[in-house]
Amino acid sequence: MNVKRLKRRRVVASAGALIAAAMLSLGSTSAVATTGGHSAAEHERLRVMTLNIFYGGDDLDLKTGDFCAKPNGCPQTLVQIEHAITQARADIVGVQEPERDVERIASALGWYGSDRAHVMSRFPIIDPPGGNGLYVYVEVAPGRVVAVANTHTPSDPYGPYLVRDGGTVKQVLDLERKTRLPAVQDLIEVLPSLARKGIPVMLTGDFNSPSHLDWTPAVAAERPEVPYAVKWPVSSALAEAGLRDTYREAHPDPVAVPGFTWTPGSPEADAHEVFDRIDWVLTAGPSRTIDSTVVGEKGGPDVGVGVSPWPTDHRGVVSTLDVVPAVPQVLVAPATRRVTIGGNLPVTYHAPGRQGERVELRDAKGRAVTSRPTSSRTDGTVTLSAKGLRRGAYDVALVSRGKVVSKAPVWLYPAGEPTKVSVGKSSYKQGESIKVDWSNAPGMGLDWVSVYACPGGKCQDTSEYLVYTYTGSAIEGQAKIGPKSIGADSSWPLAPGRYVVRLLPDDGLVSVAQSAMFTVTK
Repeated sequence: MNVKRLKRRRVVASAGALIAAAMLSLGSTSAVATTGGHSAAEHERLRVMTLNIFYGGDDLDLKTGDFCAKPNGCPQTLVQIEHAITQARADIVGVQEPERDVERIASALGWYGSDRAHVMSRFPIIDPPGGNGLYVYVEVAPGRVVAVANTHTPSDPYGPYLVRDGGTVKQVLDLERKTRLPAVQDLIEVLPSLARKGIPVMLTGDFNSPSHLDWTPAVAAERPEVPYAVKWPVSSALAEAGLRDTYREAHPDPVAVPGFTWTPGSPEADAHEVFDRIDWVLTAGPSRTIDSTVVGEKGGPDVGVGVSPWPTDHRGVVSTLDVVPAVPQVLVAPATRRVTIGGNLPVTYHAPGRQGERVELRDAKGRAVTSRPTSSRTDGTVTLSAKGLRRGAYDVALVSRGKVVSKAPVWLYPAGEPTKVSVGKSSYKQGESIKVDWSNAPGMGLDWVSVYACPGGKCQDTSEYLVYTYTGSAIEGQAKIGPKSIGADSSWPLAPGRYVVRLLPDDGLVSVAQSAMFTVTK
């Protein structure tokens, strides 16, 4: 879940050296050549896990069961998160509330990680063009991939609490359609098309919603906290899009095996808590569920993998799947979207395999400034040099028979250039939307820009965020903060006074850039 703690918000990136290593791995191996350059499809068995790690995994004191005395002050809890993943024997993990720690955990495990997509794996990860941080490919066999997406829908207001407090079915459905259903629409638009192309799809997440497979008439007859059956909109919409609930495939009777994941205990638990199964591993495409189990505290209800002490406020789920991984579409995938001028950029490709194909770095005018041949290989990795180039936006392009068949954007910056954020004007009228620009952002899945008050012209690091929006993991971009932004219901219009805008990585509270001060006037 994700309840506010003194306005500490959580609801998800460009992967760095670990992604580069993953891409080098893809380039070093290829499937045995047969028709189309790849061997016949073979089945692979994968263990896919979902896990909400609670404020980055280092904010829970394992001794007291309460928040750490200092934010991010319990690194030993992060070690226990790593232990839980190891005990679950997971191959792929979707992480919620990661707070910049996906790649950190992955590194500790000797894995690959994406802070952009909030996915880690013991297999190489590829951030494909068009994925836009919504999903990544995991190369589970040489030259063959599965698609993995991860999500965390809004937590408040929470539907089961509304039921507990006397809400009607209509009120519950209206709440869910307004609060959580919009958060999965992009997934519904994108993931089924991947499955139709024969790519196995896995969607992990903390959905902050029960499942329609659990709130059935049979369950309503047995559980007092389920007074009526509900066709919960999020799970229903995902099911209608072809995504299957692996836990319910393995345990079809919700009366006999509820599989609760919320909550084994939490500093944020409600005084009159409602327990439910809100963390899921969903799948689509050529995959079959072998087994699924809850990962949580030893002795917990329906816990199949027990860990003591349990280091987070959600139980996890790990599902064993039999999949037929797919050959990806033609693609070019840079190791990072932020490139240091003077350095090198590894680029992975899956090409048609024709003579004369090249991977190029192209400037804003479409001119190739550096390139490397693919040597007619279908899969591989080349390294492009960024020496002597100018700061700015570029495209990495895969060129076949003189045409660009795939491209992906990157941005080049001088070594040491900081992240920057600015506002459009030094003064705004009350109620006027604020234009925000940023550059050289971390590009993580939940980077955000927010307005902070500066009473008396003094901007404190400890001041509270007011109204904000997410960057969409963009390295460079712009947005408007105004009446439709998050937090506007309580903070908009801004009162007359002085303010700044800050850019904060991955849903965390540590700013990496601050604008010049601006004024709001009547």
